[in-house]
Amino acid sequence: MGKFFNDEEKVSKKDWLTSLLLCWFLGFFGVHRIYAGKIGSGFLMLYGTIVAGCMLAMNRYLGAIAFVVVGAFVLSDFLNILLKCFRDVHGKEISEDTVIK
Repeated sequence: MGKFFNDEEKVSKKDWLTSLLLCWFLGFFGVHRIYAGKIGSGFLMLYGTIVAGCMLAMNRYLGAIAFVVVGAFVLSDFLNILLKCFRDVHGKEISEDTVIK
């Protein structure tokens, strides 16, 4: 492949702890996905949260259901990051703490 792509490197250069904290505090806004390079799905989570908030303002039950749906994605991502199974945009696992090293 290209000279900048290294097949042997299977671990992302993104920090695991940063991803975990971003998901914990800003998960509903998709910031952890944007940090991992998954721009499209990050903005889709942000859009889903905005839509859920608007739905909540109009109808409590539909808004609550929308927040549960977005929350399920956040919980799934949080567990994947916690178990070190979350991957960045290049398919590499975000599993190392580069800040503490």
